[in-house]
Formats: sequence, structure tokens, C-alpha cells
Amino acid sequence: MLIPNAHLSVKLLLILLLCFDPSIAIKWLALYKIKHKSWDTSKNCSKSIGLVPRQVKMCKENLDLMETVALATSVSVETCQSQFADRRWNCSSIQNVPSMSRDLVRGTREQAYVYGIASAALVHAIARACSIGVTTKCSCGALPNSHTAGSFKWGGCGDDVNFGLHFAEAFTNSGLRSKKGNIKTSKKAMMNKHNFAAGRKVVTESLTTACKCHGVSGSCSIKTCWKALPDFETIGASLKDRYALAVEVRRKRKKKMKVLVPIRKNIRDIRDDQLIYYTKSPDYCSPDEKTGSIGTHGRFCDERSYESGGCDSMCCGRGFHSFTMEVVERCECKYYWCCYVKCKTCHKTLELSRCR
Repeated sequence: MLIPNAHLSVKLLLILLLCFDPSIAIKWLALYKIKHKSWDTSKNCSKSIGLVPRQVKMCKENLDLMETVALATSVSVETCQSQFADRRWNCSSIQNVPSMSRDLVRGTREQAYVYGIASAALVHAIARACSIGVTTKCSCGALPNSHTAGSFKWGGCGDDVNFGLHFAEAFTNSGLRSKKGNIKTSKKAMMNKHNFAAGRKVVTESLTTACKCHGVSGSCSIKTCWKALPDFETIGASLKDRYALAVEVRRKRKKKMKVLVPIRKNIRDIRDDQLIYYTKSPDYCSPDEKTGSIGTHGRFCDERSYESGGCDSMCCGRGFHSFTMEVVERCECKYYWCCYVKCKTCHKTLELSRCR
């Protein structure tokens, strides 16, 4: 005979197990909430801000880099939400860290993107911090060994991607290790480790050549070039493409080892820069605590678009409500010497639509 509220007790137990799942390695994203905090004392390094013990140790050993780590978490949260602003899943759940909603713990492609973007943002931020002298632990990136064609020479101060990769891997994988220091082998831990690595790989692949001209009257007779990273929004968009092409996997035993392999037989191998998942995503149309979906009721949509942000897609066939809104804004601004700007006040009518 079941005791009263037994169903509720089981449900609460499952939620607790999800909250304390040791293979959840992304709680450190909660640092975005304290990005302006001063990191001049090791007392700031604690489990209460989402860090696991090994990350607490790294925090204490790298106080000069922790403001950069916090900045990276802020960038990853903002980029995720901007990239998916016109999607049913709009990355809103990432704001709840260190609490984890189910869309970030069940092995979905949304979870894959969040792990990838977090890892990539950390590499990007640390590499940039090195090149501008935030820390003495690193500096300019190593110059390429390749010979130039003669039109330029390698020089300048490039982003130190190698140090960024090393630091990010150590920091992110700390949440995937057991007390003995070994990487965990659960399916979730294996997926998270791969997606962390995929995020780092995408940053490496995004390196471009930046140059500066030297010469009389800007003749550019001498050109110095170095390897530099693009703005992070570019990397976020690249990872979004990989989100769309993420590979569904399953775990199998191969030569006494557990490995993740593609479910589709026409995919032989998983590339290092591909995101992977093992749980199909919900449609995110309606609120559902079991899946972590908040639904799309009340979301703005584009009545004229047939893409993901269009009302047909966003509203899931429920229909939408169109209305107008008048806003007041500054316009026709002119700069007067010296030294003020004078603007007119304009009234603008917006045509908006919202999902029912």
C-alpha cells in the first residue's frame, strides 16, 4: 500500500537527484551573476557560487584571472540568449544556474550548445586577457612558424589561444572528475566532456590573421600580422550551426571500453568540433516541468516571417495577437561645436505580434 503523497515524494527525490547529479559540470556559469565582484581575496572562491572543489582550488591559485572567468560566463549567457532569441527554446533556463532545469541535464542538444558555448567563451576570454596583459601567467600568443610570402611579416601581439585552451580544459573538466581525480565515465559525463572540447575546438578553428600597416603616409610598405580571435558573436553563431547539425549518439562497449557512437548508421565518426546529444528535445511549445520547457505563450513573433521566429513556428499553431504600440525616442540628433548634442523627439508606431 502506498503511503500518502508517495507520488510527490518520488518526484521530489528525482528532482534532488538531478540537482546533485555529480556529472552536472556547468554550475560555474552562476559566476555571471557576480561579474563585477572584486577578486582580491581567496574568500570569494567557494562552492556557493557553483564551483566544485577543484575549481575552488584553481580560483584561489588564479585570482588575477577570475574576473576574466566571470566575464566569460556573462558573455556565454548573453550570446546563447541572443543566438536563440527567435527560437522556441530561447536559452532562458541558463539564467537559473546554479539551479539546473531539465533541459540542461537530460542530454539534449540544448544542453550540448550550453556546454559548448561556455567552454568556448572561457577560452576566448582568457586568450584575450593574456594579450592585453591582465595576468603575468601568459602574454602574447606564439607567432606562427610558417614563412610569409614577403608581403608581410609575423609580429605584433596575438591572442594566447594555447594558454586559453589549457586553462579552460582544466577548469571545465574539473567538474567531470571523481574524488580520485579520474574523469567520470557516465554517459552524461562523456557527452559533457565531448561538448566542452567541441567548444574549444571551434575557437581554435576561428583564428584569423589580423594585420597592421607601417610606412610613410600610410603606404603600407611594411605589414605586420598576427593570429587573432574574432568577436565572440561569430563563434556563438558557428556553434549554433553545429547545434542544428548535432549528432545523436548512444553508448556501447568497444574493446572493453565504453564509447559514444552515432545512432545513424551513415555517420561513421564524430568529429572533434561536432556537438553531440542522446535525448531528443521537446517541441518547447507548452510549459512542461518534466522537460524544462517554459512554452511560447506571450512570446513576440514576426507575422511576416516563415522562419523560426515567425508566428506560425513560434506560436505552434495556437495563433497570435497583433497590436500596435507607440514609442517615443530621440531622433535627428546633431552635434554642435563645442560641445553638445541636440535631438528632436519622435513618435514611432510599432506593429507587434504575440503568441496566444
